[in-house]
Amino acid sequence: MKKGTGTLSFNSVLLLGINSIIGSGIFLLPSTLFKAAGWASLVAIGLAGLATLMIAMNYAVMASKIDTDGGAWVYTSQAFGLHAGFQIGWLSWFLGVITISTEIVAFLTTLGGFWPQVHQRWVYATLALGLLGGILLLNYFGPSTMKVIDNLASATKIGLILLFLIAGSLFLGRQGLAVITPISQLGQHDFSQAFTTAFYMFTGFSFLPVAAQQIRHAEKVLPKALLVVMLVVTLLYLLTQWLTILLLGAAISAEKLPVAAALMQVLGVAGRGLMLAGMLVSTLGVAIAVSFDTPVGLASLATEKKLLPREFGRQNRFGAPVVALSATIGLAAILVLSGSYLFLVNLIILSAFVQYLATVFALLKLQHDPTLPAGIQLWGGRTLPILSLVLLAYLVCQFNWVTYVIGLGFVGLGELVYWLDQRRR
Repeated sequence: MKKGTGTLSFNSVLLLGINSIIGSGIFLLPSTLFKAAGWASLVAIGLAGLATLMIAMNYAVMASKIDTDGGAWVYTSQAFGLHAGFQIGWLSWFLGVITISTEIVAFLTTLGGFWPQVHQRWVYATLALGLLGGILLLNYFGPSTMKVIDNLASATKIGLILLFLIAGSLFLGRQGLAVITPISQLGQHDFSQAFTTAFYMFTGFSFLPVAAQQIRHAEKVLPKALLVVMLVVTLLYLLTQWLTILLLGAAISAEKLPVAAALMQVLGVAGRGLMLAGMLVSTLGVAIAVSFDTPVGLASLATEKKLLPREFGRQNRFGAPVVALSATIGLAAILVLSGSYLFLVNLIILSAFVQYLATVFALLKLQHDPTLPAGIQLWGGRTLPILSLVLLAYLVCQFNWVTYVIGLGFVGLGELVYWLDQRRR
């Protein structure tokens, strides 16, 4: 595709970016953030937004130089070769699988607000496998319904946040600020954990460069769009966290569904029910939408890039990549049954960090490559990429050993698959 011929305008990119970043975390994590840092959770969110914006600008520079679809995988391949690029593509698939798993867990957690029996192990497992089986069948018959489902989930998610912010603000305007619980009663002040958790809520920004070829004048639009998107999302997160704390006070620490509980303070039981119903639509919709893109990405590594066994690209008569799809849903089922929501969040963060690191290193190598367009220039030259590396190095050290083992194990599995395929070829 020639430069400037994409179909997405600046406004379309803004909406796409906001939707790709905002996920289930905004509805489920305010209590986790609060327990870790109390009122300082607002600072954690603000700093996480700024930190993510700093990393996003590295993506913006690379997108202004390389406007090919693929994001981190393409940048890594350009800088360090196909082998390194394969591993980033492999981890991108893993990130998609974890995202599906996380949204299914979020769906079941939300469903537990209506039906507490969901938390019984056998009920949880049966519903999880049933949902994943349904997603498998939906994908098996092709992508025709995916756009409708994605649009519905997106509209529901944004609508819920706006409803909460408007209704909560009006309520506080009438009641005054007497509902605020004293700071001394709030939070345990593990700021590092709050910052890492808040960072998770911004990780979806990397989706935008993946679709670079669909964006009109991507080299100019993407950098501006990333800046505006990150500022808007940060503001929405800050307002949601602030209102949730004000409306629930110290009770926020015990809430698994904090935003729904906060809306109940404003609109009563009906408000809680509306929020939970919307969250069910949103989380399941995201899981279904990601379940379509994720196996397609894995299949493309086999068919277009020739970096995986060709079996991964095999399609059925409806055009669905059945082997890649089966691998995606199978691994998602294992993760859903073996990990909690916060555990899966940590896996997402680790997988995302690897892609961020690869992109920053690629920028440092290609920043002055004469064979590429000059692109946009960062203030301070290499200062921002180096600061990004320092930040990511700090964050990578925040995980527990189980997360590292799973991450390294998946990298090792990818290396084995790649080696066996290259040897066969």
